[in-house]
Amino acid sequence: MSATTKSKPRGELAELTASLQSLCTTGKRSDKELRSAKKDVFKKVVSYMTLGMDMSGLFPSMTSCANLSPDDIVLKKMLYLYLGHYATQTPDLALLTMNQLHKDCQDEDPTIRGLALRTLCSLRVPNFLEYVTAPVNAGLEDRHPYVRRTAVMGVLKLHHIDAGVVQHQGMVERVRRMLYNDPDAQVVANCLVMFMQVEGCKKLAERQLVYSLLNRLKEFSEWSQCHVLELTSFYTPGSEAEVYDILNVLEDRLGSPSSAIVLAAVKVFLHHTINMTATHQQVLERIKDPLKSLISRDDPATVYVVLCHVLLLVQRAPFVFEADYVAFFCRTHDPAYIKKVKMEVLSHIACASNVYDIVSELTEYARDISPALGREAVCAVGRIALAVQDVSGIVERLLGFLDSGADHIIAETLVQMKDLLRRYPDMAEVCIGQISDLSLAAISEPDAKAALIWMLGTFGQAVQSAPYQLEALVETFSSEAPNVRLALLTAAVQLFFKRPPETKVLLGGLLSAGIADSHTDVHDRALMYYRLLRADPGEAANVIAPPLMAVSFFSDKMTQEARDRIFEEFNSLSVVYAAPASSFEDQRAYHSMAPEEQLESGADMRPDILAAEAPELLGDEATNLLGDFQADLLDLDSAAPSPPPALQPRRRQPHPHVQLLPAPQATTRGTTLTSSYLPVDATATTTTTSSSSSQQQRGAPAAPARPVLDYIDDLLGGGGGLQHTAGGAAPSAAPSSQPQPQLHLNPQARLGAGPFQAQWKALAVSHTYQEVLSPATVSALASNNHKDFCAHMTQAYINTMASGGAPPNYKYYFYSVMASGSSLLVEMVVRTDTCTATMTFKAQEPELMPQFLELWSNCLMGFHR
Repeated sequence: MSATTKSKPRGELAELTASLQSLCTTGKRSDKELRSAKKDVFKKVVSYMTLGMDMSGLFPSMTSCANLSPDDIVLKKMLYLYLGHYATQTPDLALLTMNQLHKDCQDEDPTIRGLALRTLCSLRVPNFLEYVTAPVNAGLEDRHPYVRRTAVMGVLKLHHIDAGVVQHQGMVERVRRMLYNDPDAQVVANCLVMFMQVEGCKKLAERQLVYSLLNRLKEFSEWSQCHVLELTSFYTPGSEAEVYDILNVLEDRLGSPSSAIVLAAVKVFLHHTINMTATHQQVLERIKDPLKSLISRDDPATVYVVLCHVLLLVQRAPFVFEADYVAFFCRTHDPAYIKKVKMEVLSHIACASNVYDIVSELTEYARDISPALGREAVCAVGRIALAVQDVSGIVERLLGFLDSGADHIIAETLVQMKDLLRRYPDMAEVCIGQISDLSLAAISEPDAKAALIWMLGTFGQAVQSAPYQLEALVETFSSEAPNVRLALLTAAVQLFFKRPPETKVLLGGLLSAGIADSHTDVHDRALMYYRLLRADPGEAANVIAPPLMAVSFFSDKMTQEARDRIFEEFNSLSVVYAAPASSFEDQRAYHSMAPEEQLESGADMRPDILAAEAPELLGDEATNLLGDFQADLLDLDSAAPSPPPALQPRRRQPHPHVQLLPAPQATTRGTTLTSSYLPVDATATTTTTSSSSSQQQRGAPAAPARPVLDYIDDLLGGGGGLQHTAGGAAPSAAPSSQPQPQLHLNPQARLGAGPFQAQWKALAVSHTYQEVLSPATVSALASNNHKDFCAHMTQAYINTMASGGAPPNYKYYFYSVMASGSSLLVEMVVRTDTCTATMTFKAQEPELMPQFLELWSNCLMGFHR
């Protein structure tokens, strides 16, 4: 081997350097061959560069080789890509890069001028800002529209680096003039994009600009049309006639082949008619066909995005697609994520006219080879059963899933059956017979096992084998999931009140295991149940096993406020992610930008008022209690004869007849059970009577106090009675000399607006207190226009007189009429900013107030989230 061969450098860099140097001379090759060879070498350089190899040493050769072919656009593009990559990382090459780009910004070819200017602005090196402003200013005045477009985007890039320099140079004002006056549509579109980022859409959306852009809408590209439509959605028309003019201009955009333009136009139609009820309904009907057309495409990504928007719409207005439910049936080749969204849409648009067709279709999907899709189909059937009143046929389909033999289908069916029985307790006779045949040992999923245990405990009187099925889980109690252990404790206590002899051993074992459990919730619940049973079995029955009330409302995963926020962000990732943009956007600003103006929470918002029990509230002004809403929902407190007592914040009021007395020995887990605080009945006779009357008022039989007491003493193997004092002697309660009046509410009685107003002004305040609510509870209060909360209170015969409001104040007025004809009136004022509720009570029979307070507190606690 010769010495020359030994000294020759090896490697890709040396090979490319030699190739570039050889291409700097023409030699015997033609110009066409030379250009082709240069492109091949440049492609290799870019390829190695993208692989992470350091090609910065080729900078002089690359520049010289490209300058020998100044009219070759392809070479220039690859050179600029190379320069932009290494100029920022290699400061030594920065000055050479700037000189090369400055020279090309003055080239005769507008394409090269624009490419050079784009590369120059993309360097993003603050030290070079003084070298960039002059070419950008020259580009804004360039005669060719391509260079002007690039210069406008360069201004935006410079604004990201240093907004002060851009303002000082007057670039923003020059771009603003171009926005209104430039003849090229794409230049105007780039100006619009810049201002939408710099100033925000709300500040930019003014009449002159919006009209100018709409008149030139068809000149813009598809992407630019989307920006124009986005800006138009933020514009507030001055009249309904102006709304109709805008909609007429955009009518043909709904038929565009571009899905982006269609969704952007749909957003304009929806937002501009949101306060025009009749027109909004027509708009919903008008946008139905364009959305169905997009859903029928074969592009899965587009179909998924459109389906997410349709799901948002049907959550607000399910009637729109009720007649077109077939369009949402799953196709064989649909991806799993599209099938899932389609099943969600079908569950929302199900109604009396199409429910059986939809449920039949979903039943077929339950046999899907994918367990996740099978579960989703069963879940969709369960949601339909909760929403549609005629559930008999749907329940038969759900029960049929229990015979499918698939573990995941049976598990999901049990979860749905639990919610169904909570919503329709009367369906227990149909369901329990088949559910009782299931074995807990065959159920492996915790949620399904907890659901089955709940059904065995709640309807244990109808299931002969219920106690014996639960006994099998005592030995494996510690290995079960926490939710299964909690369900076991509750079910055992509920069964104990129904079938004491068969459940005593089961309950004792579970309470012992629960008290010794290391899980905090399990330990606390077991200890609470034990103390309740030892203190007063009758009250324990009221707390743990009250008569089953139908649950008319199930809380959603998303609050109504979140849905409204997502609707405002229509045609964005918020709809796809099913979350407001604030929950996933990076809040750190990558450049200095003035914040957009925020609308005040209550501005231009008409409060929604519910008067379900008194429709005359919104009628004659003489009796309209809600007339001056902004001042006060019901301005009735001015004539109250006595001021309310001092307010005391609280989370939960103790029972008025139960006091907490300290015991000398503390409780430890896994040791002898001695409570730190034992509930002591201060007025035994009164409490028992109140408990009995409370059950009679709810329409349920009295708790079997004596038979249960026979099994309480040795529940955990102990023979003694309840330790009321340190010495262990139970104090005797003197019987009440006079029988206490009992609370009996009339479920059929109603109170008119006029009598309510007169009684409220005449009666003195009987009681008042303040309660702290969780943010989730405050959001749930206003959901569905306050109707869900009012319907929940109505279940306890606490009727709604009026409700409504806007943040930060919600106000409610309730009343109950007793069998004697006297009334109990309640005012509830909720502050959304502090999450507090202030309750004021007035009664014609104040002596019944303690019992009504207990009923009110329990009912309100049942709505807590």
